[in-house]
Amino acid sequence: MNRQTTLAPSIPATAEPPIATAGDTSSSGLAENPLSEREMDVARLLATGASNGEIASELIISPHTVKVHLRNIYEKLGVNSRTEASMLLVSQGWIYVPGVETGGGAAEEEPLPDPEPLEASSGLPFRWQPLYLLGVLLLSLGILVTPFFTRPAQSVVNLLSDGTVLAVGRPVIAEMPRWESRTPLATARSRLALVAFNDTFLYAIGGESAQGQPLAGVDVYDLRINEWASGVPLPVALANAATTADATRILLAGGNMADGEDGEILSDRLFVFTPASQRWSEWGRLPAPLAGASLQLVGDGLYLLGGWDGQAMHDEVWRIPAQSSPDVAPTDWQVVSRLPRARAFAGSAVIADDLYVVGGYDGRQELADAAVYSTQTGEWRALPDLADPRGGVSLLYDGLALFAVGGGWSHQVDTIERFDPATGLWSNFPAPIQGEWRHLGGAASSLGQLYLVGGWSGSYLDVHLRYQSSFRTFFPNTTKDGGTPDAPPE
Repeated sequence: MNRQTTLAPSIPATAEPPIATAGDTSSSGLAENPLSEREMDVARLLATGASNGEIASELIISPHTVKVHLRNIYEKLGVNSRTEASMLLVSQGWIYVPGVETGGGAAEEEPLPDPEPLEASSGLPFRWQPLYLLGVLLLSLGILVTPFFTRPAQSVVNLLSDGTVLAVGRPVIAEMPRWESRTPLATARSRLALVAFNDTFLYAIGGESAQGQPLAGVDVYDLRINEWASGVPLPVALANAATTADATRILLAGGNMADGEDGEILSDRLFVFTPASQRWSEWGRLPAPLAGASLQLVGDGLYLLGGWDGQAMHDEVWRIPAQSSPDVAPTDWQVVSRLPRARAFAGSAVIADDLYVVGGYDGRQELADAAVYSTQTGEWRALPDLADPRGGVSLLYDGLALFAVGGGWSHQVDTIERFDPATGLWSNFPAPIQGEWRHLGGAASSLGQLYLVGGWSGSYLDVHLRYQSSFRTFFPNTTKDGGTPDAPPE
């Protein structure tokens, strides 16, 4: 964010009351300050109105560390907001803000005189008082009941579409190191499925148009020439579908339709596309109609995680054998585990035999938790939480680290979070689009590049950004005499 806030200058000890430090108790009998020295540093800046970023810059710490300190401050003081924390700290005299009187050093005022005694009353209410009370009760009841009649009916469209969100215009894309704008999509769209195929092509599949309608179109991006081309369209228009791919095929599961068969909106179809034959075919059915689920190939299994069935969020982890032939229908889905919490619109990725799941939406709120599931042992292991809850998030693996990109249904998300499997820790860095950026298509290549396409951020986007997440150097495997091991003798 470019907003600048001028922090309050330090106050000389000779000009104003001293600032209390952690654990300090004054002669006025105030309660002991429960905050540590570092938390007091954060609190002093907090009281000036400084943002998390400005506090981080002033104290030379990360924004995530600032959030941790704020959470600890709120818990120790028993408050729920920055304003409450600042008011309590000032009122107790633990910090000093110019122009704000705490009342601790004020001169004792003259007591007010006792009021004159009231005239004798009969104890009966005036005639207008019951009518006034009845009017107040009816008005209060009206205020409580009106929202239930004026609020739009809850429906699947609220979870499945960005068309009901007020458009505020295209966001500004910041220019940053390692980021590059590529050829945009031909049509702006969100809630699309994006998958990389053999580090050569990106397939942008379906999604929702700027008119709020599911799309059947498929755009294919050639990484070698930086151009999009029209691909074979889906058999049915779909948004909020899950996708994954291996060396020979692309799989697409679930999603929502504009006008489904027999009045259905959610899809339970599992489609397969073979680039070699340029053909989509229906490969089977899901255990239930689902939107916002995750789909991943791990070893010889195809895994389906979570999703929303139009009524409830799911926590199941389903599996079927991942037959290589699209002509062989899969067997019945088996529940092999359950997510730590039911959710849809989460991010998932695969590292070796492990399934990583982060964020999502549980029907009430966006989630920040992260966990990894071992397909070999069937056990879950909790990971540190994300710094920000993220629904409609993409989780990408570039061969070295995981990246949680996008989110922000209920709040602003200004960063991309990176997870290092070696250390088990998250870090973050600024995103090129500030604020909410959700339901984008994300894919990663084994060359250390992330591709981020479309999504919704104030409006439907056609953006296509590439991030160089890491740099790889490949050295040929040579013998002592300079030749390659497999080279035939001359």
